[in-house]
Amino acid sequence: MTFSATRIGGMTMLVGALALLAACGSGGGGRSTATPAASVAPATATAGASSVASPTAAAAAGTPASAATGTPGVTAAPCASRTSLEGAPLVPGVSFSLNPSTRWQICNGGAAAGSSEKYLFRSTDGGDTWTLISQTTLGAPTPQAGVGAMPNGNGVTALFFQDASKGWLGLSSPGANFYRSQDGGVNWTEVAGVVPPAVPVRSISFSSATDGAVTTAAGTWTTTDGGTTWTKAP
Repeated sequence: MTFSATRIGGMTMLVGALALLAACGSGGGGRSTATPAASVAPATATAGASSVASPTAAAAAGTPASAATGTPGVTAAPCASRTSLEGAPLVPGVSFSLNPSTRWQICNGGAAAGSSEKYLFRSTDGGDTWTLISQTTLGAPTPQAGVGAMPNGNGVTALFFQDASKGWLGLSSPGANFYRSQDGGVNWTEVAGVVPPAVPVRSISFSSATDGAVTTAAGTWTTTDGGTTWTKAP
């Protein structure tokens, strides 16, 4: 900053650089303050405000969508999640879809002497993840919480669920071949006195909550009370 002295009428006046004085703000106190740059509010919640995670972030932090019981959910292709007793890959078998979300998948292992190794997986998220809910007792597997027992007889030929709980299973073994589940496929019991032993089941179907049919090589049995009783068709 440069100043010069000039004597006018016996008085000494300081003449400064008027441009500098003009640059000084006149705002009340004559003090100039630089305008602060635009600031960005810190990314923290203020008092009284609530923070909600986005659905995507919440899903990423959550656990896989799987049934409450059974082994932890596995990704798609459930039959590839384990091997048979002999160490061979499991082979996908019969499957059933109750709706776009709820599905069941049979995975087959080895077979011998009228029995076969089978695993039943269930998905409740459209097949994104699967949970083992039942398996045969061949090889004396270690008990697992939520995993029930499937019949050891050969070949699953039919699988049908009326709803998320009531299921039906058909086999083609030398023994009993018609079974039902009342807990979504975790446990199975023989439907005695309907399909004769060693008669393979070909199909199982229900047209309503009460009317169903099981077709075999020896004929067809029907029910009109949801499977409580069955009658052989003429």
